[in-house]
Amino acid sequence: MKAITLVALSLLGAAWAVPADEAFARGGYTEYDAIPALDGLNDIEARTHQGTISSVDLLASCPGGPGSSNVARADRCTLINIKNNPDKRVWKTMGDPQLNCKGGVTPVAETLGGTTTVSQTVTVSVNIGFESEALKISGGASISSEEGTSTTQTKLVMFTIPPGKQAVYVTGVNQKSETGNVQVNYGTRQKGHYIWFTGATLTRLTPDPNNVVYDVYVSNCGTNPTDLRSFNR
Repeated sequence: MKAITLVALSLLGAAWAVPADEAFARGGYTEYDAIPALDGLNDIEARTHQGTISSVDLLASCPGGPGSSNVARADRCTLINIKNNPDKRVWKTMGDPQLNCKGGVTPVAETLGGTTTVSQTVTVSVNIGFESEALKISGGASISSEEGTSTTQTKLVMFTIPPGKQAVYVTGVNQKSETGNVQVNYGTRQKGHYIWFTGATLTRLTPDPNNVVYDVYVSNCGTNPTDLRSFNR
């Protein structure tokens, strides 16, 4: 029986044991990634000898992506090597701001609120040149939530606005944050292999509709009433 030498391919701290003649071909790399030399060749020669697919092309081939002329359309893409980051609460305004800015000295009671939708956001560690939110990446929190990848909130309140002030109703939706690499599966061999892994990482924020809070943001007249940087820190 022929002996197979195994090497470890490590992405985001996790490792796979794969045949040595496949280790480099099964990883997706960008031009900034370093790959080991192969059979005594330097990195550039090894890259040409073995053949690679960039992370940008791999992600572009995922469902929802724009596609790439360098690789076929992928059957599916899955977030792997998942690292759970601290949750992040994302604040958004609900409805239009109401102002008490006419120079009077009397507080004004106004109805604040409305409807807003908080959707899943996706960022990639390299510049991919297209909207990453369009990618359909399974795995992780996005498929464990029965509610899906967005949540819509509707609420109205009465609020008394002091003179010289303006107010807007805001909602803070807790989001699950996770980072990982992407496993890309093809129906036909791409440069000799059905499965590739991105070297780039993807970070996804998925809203939790069961963890939502509300507040009123009051600011001085003449300032931006929808500037929520003090909330989104």
